[in-house]
Amino acid sequence: MIHIDKSSILRGVQMRKPFFIIIVIFMFSLIACSSKQTNAKKETWIIEEQEGSKDLKEAKEIEEPVIENKEPKVYSARMRVVGDIMVHKWQLWEAYDSSSNTYNFDRQFELIKSELVAADITIGNLETTFGGKERGYSDYPRFNTPDALATTLKDAGFDLLTTANNHTMDTNAPGAIRTLEVLDQLGLEHAGTYRSQEESEKMQLKVVNGISFVFLSYTYGTNGIPVPKDLPYLVNLIETEKMKADIKKAEELSPDFIVVNLHFGEEYQKYPNETQKELVDELFDAGADIILGGHPHVIQPMEVRKIIRSDGTEERGFVIYSLGNFISCQRTPLDPPRDAGIILNLDFEKIDDQKAMLKGISFMPTWVQFTKRNGKRVIRVIGNNLSDEDLKTYLTEEEINRFRSTKQNTLKQLLGDQEVKEENGFYIYDIE
Repeated sequence: MIHIDKSSILRGVQMRKPFFIIIVIFMFSLIACSSKQTNAKKETWIIEEQEGSKDLKEAKEIEEPVIENKEPKVYSARMRVVGDIMVHKWQLWEAYDSSSNTYNFDRQFELIKSELVAADITIGNLETTFGGKERGYSDYPRFNTPDALATTLKDAGFDLLTTANNHTMDTNAPGAIRTLEVLDQLGLEHAGTYRSQEESEKMQLKVVNGISFVFLSYTYGTNGIPVPKDLPYLVNLIETEKMKADIKKAEELSPDFIVVNLHFGEEYQKYPNETQKELVDELFDAGADIILGGHPHVIQPMEVRKIIRSDGTEERGFVIYSLGNFISCQRTPLDPPRDAGIILNLDFEKIDDQKAMLKGISFMPTWVQFTKRNGKRVIRVIGNNLSDEDLKTYLTEEEINRFRSTKQNTLKQLLGDQEVKEENGFYIYDIE
């Protein structure tokens, strides 16, 4: 008979009690881990089933996508526009160098060049032709200017010139065509006159810092010089239905802005007539965004329009009926002054792929100095960028007074009752 010592067993159990407790805790840990793994597989299986996988063994952990807070891409473009660029005989005389029998117009733009080159795109109305030396250089009533002017304009910062105006045909069709060839050789873009039907149907599209523009240009006539019947495409004339069709065609390119230059109105009149206003209304309705006027040779008002498009969206339109003369030898003591002009500054902005907006409008008053110094002619554009000390350097006291008087006339004409706010020589036009 085997004798069992109960007290010994109890002592053994008591001695092993900590060990058993550890074993029990370990077993529960294994069970808990097994349960978590099972649940994890079930969750993975559900996800994989949603993704279309039927193989549990190939289930992969799916990471949540990381969403990056990207900054919007902002595009901006600055356009500067001037009015009529004319060359009268006194300008020809000033530019002529008898020692070399050549012409150089640089001096006429030397004090304003810095403001023209500062823009992303600079535009002016070329109201003369480059018909060639063999035709003889001339001024009013039929302008023919040395090619050197084109070189000066390019160097001064101009990028695009409108060529549809009443002086387009001054050297007839060959002169109008040669004008385009001269501009092409210098890399100066142009709009309004064409050498072929194909060229006339091609829109003048320019992309400036990611913002796109289509430029159109038209004139009321060509001073009684007929456009040849076999060259109907040579000059864009103001014909409402054609203009609407051109705007429609421009819209097919999906530009941010359609810019229309109009040579229209009555010379030397301070305000637009009803015909001008009606045409502007029609072009805005047709899809134009910016309308730039010329021909009166004096400054006419500008305004911002709220335009309701056919799809119901509201957009901002802008028109200036006449930019005045940028350079010429026209002058009069009467109001409005014919030696006054402006550099119109238009600031555009585009965010990501949204449609761009016209964000700011300002202008710099300009005046044409026309005098003689030490027996030599001095003709140049004077801008509001010059300091008082600069004015004293380049102008007489009488000229300074004339410049300031002309500037005040320009401010009154364009700002009306708006508060006068100036930044770096440019006056801010309230667009709200």
